[in-house]
Amino acid sequence: MEGDKMRKTVSLLIFVLFISAALPVGAQTISGPADKVAWHGYTQFWMNTDFNRGYNLALRRLKFWLGSGPAFSDHWSFKVQALFTSLGHEKFFLQDVYGQYRNKSGVSSVRFGQFTPRYSLQRTQHDYLIAPIERAMVINASIPGSGLGVRDIGLQYNLKAYNGKIEVNAGAFNGYGIKTYRLGNTGFMLTHNFTYTIKRPHALWKLGYSVMYRKAVDLLLKTILPDTVLFTGNDFRFDVYALFRNQKLDLQAEFSKTYLNGSQAYGYYALATVYLNPKNELYFSFDHFKDLNPATSDHPWYVAGYNYLFKKHDLMLTLDTRFRNDGGKVKNLTSMQFQMFFH
Repeated sequence: MEGDKMRKTVSLLIFVLFISAALPVGAQTISGPADKVAWHGYTQFWMNTDFNRGYNLALRRLKFWLGSGPAFSDHWSFKVQALFTSLGHEKFFLQDVYGQYRNKSGVSSVRFGQFTPRYSLQRTQHDYLIAPIERAMVINASIPGSGLGVRDIGLQYNLKAYNGKIEVNAGAFNGYGIKTYRLGNTGFMLTHNFTYTIKRPHALWKLGYSVMYRKAVDLLLKTILPDTVLFTGNDFRFDVYALFRNQKLDLQAEFSKTYLNGSQAYGYYALATVYLNPKNELYFSFDHFKDLNPATSDHPWYVAGYNYLFKKHDLMLTLDTRFRNDGGKVKNLTSMQFQMFFH
């Protein structure tokens, strides 16, 4: 108990220092384009119930980040991001710490440090902007850092060409995430992503794919394998995706597959978001993932939800309900979330 109190105290002190450093910077953001550093933050309060065993109230996210402003440098930029969540027992969690160098034309850049490798379409979409409360199950389970802190430490080359129509990313990382530190790491991870975008006056299309190879050493891949298994060997994954967007509708879908020493896990989702007007959105999703754990259910989720935007995404209320057939029984989970930004 004393150890837990000490960890919470240290986490609180770090959080206070983080905010103390951010607040003076936040005052600078009033000055506009002369800013060298800017800060942002938001919170999400969450309630869910299965209408059977009770309910949960939680702080889904309290996230802050510091980043370089327009006046910081013509070529260099940085970001530091931290998170508190009830799911993480209110402990301070340092997510992103990275720097980036961009060439004179702005077409290519190199990012280095601790960050999320570029992989999948929905993973690159901010959680405060996606229509559903949660990303698809297959994406949460299949991204390279799933169960390992999502992020990794390494570097990534980024290229945007032909006026942003083509985007290419290639990265090299430790491969074991950020929840542990290994003095003598013998593994590695390589990632690659390609996206082609077509823009029209009233519509946008995106097509792309992601590929990952990891030489894994004693990894706990609990979103795919049982908790008792430490995986060592070849971890190969790929993901293909498509998106269509106009003023009234968003349609996107992804298919992801994982090979662990030849054994296969796979899944896919389809998501439709309907914009009724500037304040009202409806969304519908089908989400299926088949893992390599016999103790978990492989039945798909059917999702429907509604967003009310009081002030765009800065102030938003979401009602989300999902269900699936589990062995002849219908499992339901309904959630409500309130999102508020700090600027």
